[in-house]
Amino acid sequence: MTENRGIEPARMAAAQYLKAQGYEQEAKLIAEGQGDDFREVGIALALWNIMNVRPSPPTKRLGRRIVGEEC
Repeated sequence: MTENRGIEPARMAAAQYLKAQGYEQEAKLIAEGQGDDFREVGIALALWNIMNVRPSPPTKRLGRRIVGEEC
């Protein structure tokens, strides 16, 4: 996975989901960090990245930042 900034929350969410579905062994593997190739971890990581978008850089005009009402 290229972006690992949200991997821990994704692992925890996937482990919680699998545990609720009755897959105790798989949930334990994911919680330990050994199941990053599981589909549930990938989905949770994709959702994390959608919900936690990095802010875009400020808009510039003529090399200066545009702020306030000038936007």
